[in-house]
Amino acid sequence: MASAITHFIVGAALALPALESKTIRKVLPGWAIPVTAGLFGVAPDLDTFVMRAFGMPFGGFYGHRGFFHSPFFLMFFCALLAGIVARGKWFWLGVVWWIGAVTHPLLDALTDGGTGVMLLFPFSDERLFLPWRPIHVSPMSISRFFSRARYILWSELPFCLGAAGLGAAGLIIRRGGKSYHV
Repeated sequence: MASAITHFIVGAALALPALESKTIRKVLPGWAIPVTAGLFGVAPDLDTFVMRAFGMPFGGFYGHRGFFHSPFFLMFFCALLAGIVARGKWFWLGVVWWIGAVTHPLLDALTDGGTGVMLLFPFSDERLFLPWRPIHVSPMSISRFFSRARYILWSELPFCLGAAGLGAAGLIIRRGGKSYHV
């Protein structure tokens, strides 16, 4: 898996254009839009707690990088939560949250280790990697992560910068190219 740090940054950065959405701003304050999208970017790894709590096998259907990492499940989950939070104005919030969440399995499919990701469910429960795998896999243990953090984060940096660039560009476009000074 990619690190939780990168999952959060990529999900949050891609939500930046939504700061200009009047529909979403009626439901969430501005600061909460990228924060919640970043949290949805990390959320699929909660499958490890479910897996351990119920004694499910690591590589099983409900195991790590399985069903809970599928874009199909993430779309349903984000739409459901957006419907609860935003009631009648749920669609765009669900889209923003899904974009943040779906970056998770895509980043995991770019890693050089672990099990593949169930990207094509419900059409297939096969676990896949993308052909290009430049991200060094992050261990699930926090202590093991910190012993390799520099190596891992360096491989993830281009994806964080790319997402930040896309998010900032989208925000500038949404603002009509106007520059805002704080």
